[in-house]
Amino acid sequence: MTGNEPGTTEPIPVFLLTGFLGSGKTTLLNRMIAPGGPRTAVIVNEYGDVPIDNDLIQVDSEDMTFAETSTGCICCEPGNDIVSTLARLSEAIDDGKTGIVERVVIETTGLADPAPIINQMLMASPYSIAGRYFALASVITTLDAVRGEATVDERIVGHKQLAFADRIALTKSDLLAHEQAGRREALDALIARINPGAHVVDVQAPLAQPETLLSPGSYGATERGTNVAAWLAAESPVARAFAKSSAPSIAGLSRHSGIYTKSMVMEEPISARDLVTFIDILRRAAGSRLLRLKGLVGLEDDPDRPMLVHLVQDIFHPPLRLERWPSEDRRTRLVLIADGIDEAALDSFLKTLEPKPGRKRA
Repeated sequence: MTGNEPGTTEPIPVFLLTGFLGSGKTTLLNRMIAPGGPRTAVIVNEYGDVPIDNDLIQVDSEDMTFAETSTGCICCEPGNDIVSTLARLSEAIDDGKTGIVERVVIETTGLADPAPIINQMLMASPYSIAGRYFALASVITTLDAVRGEATVDERIVGHKQLAFADRIALTKSDLLAHEQAGRREALDALIARINPGAHVVDVQAPLAQPETLLSPGSYGATERGTNVAAWLAAESPVARAFAKSSAPSIAGLSRHSGIYTKSMVMEEPISARDLVTFIDILRRAAGSRLLRLKGLVGLEDDPDRPMLVHLVQDIFHPPLRLERWPSEDRRTRLVLIADGIDEAALDSFLKTLEPKPGRKRA
C-alpha cells in the first residue's frame, strides 16, 4: 500500500460535497477534479432508488480511481451512513478493486442534513475504519446564486448545509444577468449572516479555479458558529440515547417530512412530443412542490443519443442531447423528488409517459 491508503499512518482526506437539490453539485464535481491532480475516489449518494448521477460523472479516468453510487439518504438511512460507506471503500481498496486513493469526495443527496454525517466522522472511534484511515478535510456546499436565498430561508436543510460549510461554491452566478450586482450583494450578506468564516469561490467567474476547493485541510465544526454547535449537539447519538422521552422536539430536525422520491425506468424509447407534454403538465400542476426531476431519456428519433433532462422546482433547464449513452445501461431513467404531492396521483400521472403497447415509432 502507498502512503495515503488505508493501513498506513496518514489518513485519507475526505471532502463532503453538499448543497440543495439542483444547486450544481455534480457539475462542480466534474470541474474540481483537475487533470494531473491527486487520485480520487468519488462516491455519489442519491436519494432515489435508481442511480443517475454516477453516469453523469465525466472525470478523466486517469484522475479518478474509483466511482460508486449509493442510494438512500446518507444522513439518516441505517447501513448507508458515512462510516459504512467508507468501510466499503476501504474493503474495495484492500481487495484491489481500486488503484491508489489519495483523497475521497462524497457527494451527498441534495436533501442530506450534514449534522449527522459530520458527527459520524468527528466522533468515529480511532479503532474503526472511518476513524483510523480517513479524516474529514472539508465540507463544501454549493449555493445556487439564483435560488440560494429562497432555499436557505424556506428549508432548514438548506440553511444547515450553508452553515456547516467551511468552503462555499457559488454556482449559477452567470444566470443572474442584469440583477447580478444586487443579487451578489444579497448573497454575500446571506453568507456573512450565517457563515462569515467560510471561504467562498464563485465557480462561474472567468478566472475561477474550482480545484482549489479540494485543497488540503482539516475540518473543525466547532469553528462554524454557535448554531452549528447546537445542531451537532442535538444530532449527537449520545444526546439522543439519553434524552427524556417527554422532551420537546428540537425545531428544524425533521429533515425529510413530506418529501419522497419516485423513480421510473423504461426499456423502450419515447417520443420527444410525449416528453415535452409530460414535463409541461408536471410543471404546471406541481409547481414548486416538485423539488427536482432528473434523468436520462431515450428518444425515438435517435435512441443512441439520450437526452439529459433536469427540472428544479418550476425551472426547466434546457435539455442536453448527449453524443452517446454514458454507460451500458440504455434504459430511460427518471427520478422525481416531490414535497407534499399526492403520491397516488403522481403514480397515475407517471404512467402516462410509458410507451403504449403496439405503438409504431415516429
